[in-house]
Amino acid sequence: MPDRIELATSGRARCRACRRAIAKGVERYAEAVPNPAAEGESQHYYHLECAAERRAKPFAAHLSALDPPRPELAPLGDSARFTLEHHRLERLGVLERAKSARATCRQCREPIEKDAWRVALQPIEEGRLAAWGFVHLKCAGAYAGIKPSLERLTRYTDLEPSDREQVAAMLDAMPIPEPRGPEEDDAEGQASDGS
Repeated sequence: MPDRIELATSGRARCRACRRAIAKGVERYAEAVPNPAAEGESQHYYHLECAAERRAKPFAAHLSALDPPRPELAPLGDSARFTLEHHRLERLGVLERAKSARATCRQCREPIEKDAWRVALQPIEEGRLAAWGFVHLKCAGAYAGIKPSLERLTRYTDLEPSDREQVAAMLDAMPIPEPRGPEEDDAEGQASDGS
């Protein structure tokens, strides 16, 4: 089966990006992938917003091939194109407080203090969230080459209102980062560095 946008037939499927259930009757993106256990293909499911942010390339290609086009999906297409322009945004996953002081920031290379806000680098590889380590919340913009939005950073995290206000204030104070050059981008390793 090719990639498609469809209505979820039950509430059992979980989004591969945010790990939350996709409610019955809600539109979802079904990405066709090779089945690792048998011949043929299997489907990976995503909320449409999560697909635009975390599976930008296949999702944008699918939207551009829709016949007839669906104008109501244009904002999601814009989000996917924005992510493709700043593709490190795809890696930004869960926003959380550091559970220990063992992790090192993948941007500034400084330790991430216990209880400090950090963002997990979780690209989707073979349908699973990979673990590439963490960046300080204050370093997320420099890492991605663009200041991430509050909505994007909190999509994968349930925050208390006071925590959300604190994160919003930190984002407001975040300087606008210098754009990343392609030569800087993919030289980084992919090993996790602590928790």
